Amino acid sequence: MLDAFIGSVFVALILIGTVAICYIIMLKLLLPKTKADYYIFLPQNKNSVDVRNLEYGPRLKLNLMGDDCHGKIVVLDCGISNEEKENLLEICKESNGIYLVQKEYLKDYFDGRI
Repeated sequence: MLDAFIGSVFVALILIGTVAICYIIMLKLLLPKTKADYYIFLPQNKNSVDVRNLEYGPRLKLNLMGDDCHGKIVVLDCGISNEEKENLLEICKESNGIYLVQKEYLKDYFDGRI
């Protein structure tokens, strides 16, 4: 009975180790060697809901991936209300990497960056 228990614990440890090694190898293979800047566009209009969570969700994912200095979130203003615009501007001031750009000025925003 004790031998079967020790054997099953040993097999479980081997399986966990194998899965961990496969995960590390896949992570090393899939991550790019050099990191380039990239942009995530979030179009917002007057029908958009839950403005704060919509912007903090991608920022949290960027932080978890370690790309917080390379990834930029651009919120595209497609006719949001003044109250939502003030909330978005407050979010932009609080966090680095989230920008509010009006639809008309999108080309001007990227002319100097690309």
